[in-house]
Parts: sequence; C-alpha cells; structure tokens
Amino acid sequence: MTVSESTRKSRLPAGERRAMVVDAALGEFARRGYEAASLGRIAAAAGISRTALYDHFASKHELFVELLTSHHKALIAFIGEPFAMDAPLRERMRLVFDAFFRFAEERPLAWQLLFPDRPPLDERAAAEHRRRRADANRLLAQIIEREVRCTDVDPDSAVGRAIFTIHQEAMHGAARWWRHHPEVPREELVRAMMATLWTGLGAVERDEPWVQDR
Repeated sequence: MTVSESTRKSRLPAGERRAMVVDAALGEFARRGYEAASLGRIAAAAGISRTALYDHFASKHELFVELLTSHHKALIAFIGEPFAMDAPLRERMRLVFDAFFRFAEERPLAWQLLFPDRPPLDERAAAEHRRRRADANRLLAQIIEREVRCTDVDPDSAVGRAIFTIHQEAMHGAARWWRHHPEVPREELVRAMMATLWTGLGAVERDEPWVQDR
C-alpha cells in the first residue's frame, strides 16, 4: 500500500474503517477458523495498522462475536420470511429449504462462519457459536413442530427430537456437499431435499397414519 493510500484510509470516517475491518475479518475467520485467525492479517487486509484495529475492536473475541451476531441475524431473516408465510406445509418447507441454500450460495463466507467443519476450541468463542446455532435451530424446529403434533409423536419426546435432528442434519449436510459440487443448481438441491424429507412430514397433510413398530 502506498503512503497516499494509507493516508486516505486513515482519513476515512470511523464507521467506514470499522466496516472494512469487519469485511476483512469475515474471510479470515471463515477460512482459517477462530484459533488460526490473525488480527494482523485482518488489519493488513483492511488497509490499516493493527493498532488502528484496536480502535474499533478490543479483542479477537469481540470481533468474532460481532461477525457471528450480524450474519446470524441475516440467516434468520432468510429463513424467517418463508416460515412466517400463510401457506401449505409443503410450500413452506420448500421455501425454507430454498432460503437456507440461497444463504449458503449468496453468502458462502458467512455460511462457513456459522457452519464450520470444526467449531472453535476456545470456550468463550465456542459458547457464542453454540448460542447462535441454538437460536437458528429453534426457528427450524418451529417450522415442523405443528405438523409433528398432528401425529402421535410429541415433539419434545425422543422420537420428536430425532425427527427434527434428521431434518437439521440433512440441511447442513446437503449444504456442505453442495460446496464441493457447485455445478448443481440450487433448485435441484431443493428438489432432492423435498424428495427426501417431504415423504415423512407430507404424510401428515395426506392424512396417512403414523406407522409404528408393534
């Protein structure tokens, strides 16, 4: 970076400099994970000194929490909109799947931050990460809770929790698979999810009996 570029960035409004730090930090945390992320690299990518970075964030943990919070809110906005719609279960499920995968498609670094292959080892960072995941999971659970209650299964029972876990892990696993197969259109991934998961909950809408082992 030239002296003039450095001077120009130092004169930017504080809000713009902070936004540059946040943008640089997303790539660092998403690609390297919490432990390996470097504030020095983040500052360099943002075009400021490490000392200047501390004018905006007191620690790596504080910066990490800022990222988690903002991108978690974005994810909730993505999947919350179809959840709130007054539509048949089948359509709401399809739209929620599509919204989840659209978030992964349009914001891949944010998705990697929220759904890393390995969560942080640092206990404070891991606790923040678990809290955001739990919030998202609660919203997803609400999507199927009403339909599960129409069966003989209590959503809070072991079987009810297992049903939700199957749906949750299927969505996460499909998104991870998609990262390695980006040539697959999002619509095809949604179709695969519906073909796999609608068969189960769809039986509720079709008034098909819940089959239990005797």
